[in-house]
Amino acid sequence: MKKFIKSLLGRIKCFRFSIAKYGRRIYIGHNSKIVNGKFLKIDDDVSIMPYNMIVVHKNGKIVLESGCEIGMFSRVTAKNLVQIGKNVITGPNVFIADYNHEYRNIDIAIKSQGSNYKQKSNEINKVIIKEDCWIGTNVVIVGNVTIGRHCVIGANSVVNSNIPDYCVAVGNPAKVVKKYNFDKGEWEKTSWIKKI
Repeated sequence: MKKFIKSLLGRIKCFRFSIAKYGRRIYIGHNSKIVNGKFLKIDDDVSIMPYNMIVVHKNGKIVLESGCEIGMFSRVTAKNLVQIGKNVITGPNVFIADYNHEYRNIDIAIKSQGSNYKQKSNEINKVIIKEDCWIGTNVVIVGNVTIGRHCVIGANSVVNSNIPDYCVAVGNPAKVVKKYNFDKGEWEKTSWIKKI
């Protein structure tokens, strides 16, 4: 009965936020807010924990694939595309955006300079987090970034460049510290880590 009520409340909240495409067994927690839900796609078994903010700007799109969970007090925002893969889980207080504030002209207030959501080649920024990743507490993912499958991003890291599949990355900016070696069947530290 509890699962049925939780699922029913999820459907009611999807309707309330005008989410155009949503699956079954959706959970949207207390005091979560969704702006422009018509550009948000939520697959089956997605959990948006309490006190989250999901903002899809005009011409943007956010996709939450099946089984993913967005931790409490997080913010996900897109001007182009943010796609969070199957079974991705995030800790609390995570920030994910496919753009950053522009800062080129010192004679204009930063807030008046807009944001950079396109590359110099006119390629649009997008954030893709592939399946089965764990994004730690207080992580910031910003810009044009792909995080490969089965990755761990350590707490308090800032990801502003791509992370390959099967890696552990930490720091500001995030660097790969471990990678899974399929030939040996074990995790290996990367060479840039200083030996203690």
